[in-house]
Amino acid sequence: MDFLKNIAAAVNSGLVEGPVDLEVELIEIEPLHTTINGNSIIIQIEPANLSIQQSINITMGEQGAFYGRAEGMPIYQQTRRSFSLSFDMIKSQVLNGSDAVSNNAIVVNLLQQLQYPAYTPVGNQNTSVLKTPPFFRIQYGDIIGDFFKGQKRGVPGYMTGLDVSLGGGGWGGGSIGDNLTLGIGDVKIPIQYGIRIGFNVVHDHVVGWYDGKFAGDGRNNWPLNTGVVIDSSQNGPGNAGIPASGETIAVPGAPATVCSQKTQNELMEK
Repeated sequence: MDFLKNIAAAVNSGLVEGPVDLEVELIEIEPLHTTINGNSIIIQIEPANLSIQQSINITMGEQGAFYGRAEGMPIYQQTRRSFSLSFDMIKSQVLNGSDAVSNNAIVVNLLQQLQYPAYTPVGNQNTSVLKTPPFFRIQYGDIIGDFFKGQKRGVPGYMTGLDVSLGGGGWGGGSIGDNLTLGIGDVKIPIQYGIRIGFNVVHDHVVGWYDGKFAGDGRNNWPLNTGVVIDSSQNGPGNAGIPASGETIAVPGAPATVCSQKTQNELMEK
């Protein structure tokens, strides 16, 4: 029962982590469309066998072919950033304790419950109206997140899908019956869950090039955190940067260092 009290306290304090290994880089998922007991929460997940795929897709329309231009005229429409996460959540009653086993089940339940929108009751009509679609922030170390001027927080967006595999070694198949373990109260639940999340990013800052600066502020910590804060003065990217330590260094990966001088001169001539 102490575990249930601890989980309740974690939820009420705005954090659902349960008995996880804090030495492992945790996936943090923050629902933006709802609260639990009036408190905003962040779900912390200890992933195993994590795989991340990031995609940026450009959509172009096309005006039909006309005289003098056989292939038609491409018309830019949008650039969409998305990523997917695949990982396992593994806890056994023998190695980790029944509280850790039940915590994984609680997290799996929450992830599925949070795919639904928030509603507002309407008077005494026994009905409700849609309040907020399911939006989230997701962060994982320096790979997934919003990294600007040294900050680290989740990148906003919405899940395009959530797949949960119960037992059977994640996505590798097998019998659920052979992969059950004991949780709180001797309930029998899977020792392992396979999770797949598809996510479309909805940026809360401008994305694109403005007078030679990305996002208008010269950020280079997009989409990955490089550990370097670009000098956003009038000299712009490519000059001295400031890492978290405050030490001034040359900015690796800035346009001036990635492109050779010859290449830059050729671009200018064009």
